[in-house]
Amino acid sequence: MGKLKVGIIGCGNIFNLAHKNALKNIKEVKVVSCMDIKAKRAKEAAKEFNAKPYTNLDKFLDLDLDVIEILTPTYTHAELAIKALKSGKHVIVEKPIALTSEEAQKMIKTAEKEGLWLLVGHTRRFDKRWIQIKEVIKKRNIVPMQIRKAEVQRLPFPESAWYWKPNKGGGVAIDLGVHVTDFLRWYFESEPIKILGIGKAIRKEAKINNTHDHFLMMIQFEGNKTGLAEVSWAYSYPARYGVFYHHLDILGKNGRIRYTPLDTPVVGVVKHHFEMPRFSPLLSAFPEAFETELRHFFRVIMGEEEPRITAKDALIALQMTEVAIESTKRGESLEFKGVRE
Repeated sequence: MGKLKVGIIGCGNIFNLAHKNALKNIKEVKVVSCMDIKAKRAKEAAKEFNAKPYTNLDKFLDLDLDVIEILTPTYTHAELAIKALKSGKHVIVEKPIALTSEEAQKMIKTAEKEGLWLLVGHTRRFDKRWIQIKEVIKKRNIVPMQIRKAEVQRLPFPESAWYWKPNKGGGVAIDLGVHVTDFLRWYFESEPIKILGIGKAIRKEAKINNTHDHFLMMIQFEGNKTGLAEVSWAYSYPARYGVFYHHLDILGKNGRIRYTPLDTPVVGVVKHHFEMPRFSPLLSAFPEAFETELRHFFRVIMGEEEPRITAKDALIALQMTEVAIESTKRGESLEFKGVRE
C-alpha cells in the first residue's frame, strides 16, 4: 500500500497546536487537502503541506481521500463524521466523539455499516508518561483502589467562544471530562457502576452561558474501586503559564503513585517579563503523544495494528460524563447501566 491520502477538516487551535507538526513527521501519509469555513485558515494550513485548500464541504468530500481528520468544534463532529463515512473515507475525530451519546451512536453505526474505521483522539492513552505509570502499576502489582485525576486550566477564550456554549461544547464536564473518565476506566480496567457529579459556575463567562466551568465526579467502579475526577476552566493561572495542569494520585493495595506537575516548584526566568518554562502548552498531553496516536491510527487503518482505543470506549467516556451532569441536576448519585444502545 502506498501513502494514505489524508484530508483535514478544521484548521484552527488543535490543528496548529498539535496535529500539524505530528502529520509532518509521519512519512507514511500525505496531507493532500485542508478544509475550513474560513478561507484564510484553509490556505495557511494547505501551504504547510503543499496541499489544496477548500471551504466547500461537498467538493472536499468528493476528493480521492483515504482518511479524513475532523478537528472542528464538538457540536459539528457527528454531522461531519457521518458525511465523511458515507463518502467512503475512514475518519479520525478529536475528542469528545460527539456532543451527545445519541450522536456518537449514529456515528458508530454508520462506520459499521460502511465497513470503515471511526477512531477518536484520546491522547492520554498515547502519552508516554501515562503509559509508563500504567506499566509500573502492573510490574509492581500496585492494584489501584482509588485514583484521583485532575485536569485544570484558565480557559483563555472569551464568553462568545463555542467552548462556553452548552449546546456546542457541553461545558467543561464534557470537553475535559471525557479525558478523565476514559483515563480512569483505562487505568482501573473495570466498568463504572455509580456516578456522583457536582458542577459549579465560577467565572463570569460560565454564569453568562449557564454552564459549568468547574466539575467534580466521584465514580464507583466494579471491584470497590473509586475514581475522583476534577476538571476546571476556572483556575487562576494566566494562559501564558500553560494551558493545562494536571494531578494524578493512585492509592493501591500494594503501594501509592503520585505524579503532579501542578504542585511542582518551577524556575522562573526574568527577561522583559516573568516566564515559567514548560515542556509544552498542552501539559496534560505532550506533543509527541499526538504523533504516536496518529501513527497508531494510520496503522490500524492499514490493517497493521488493532486499535488501542475504540469508538465504543469513547462513547462510554462520554456517557459517563452525561450521567455525571444528570447527577448534578438531580443532586444525587446515579447508576451507570452500561452502554446505552
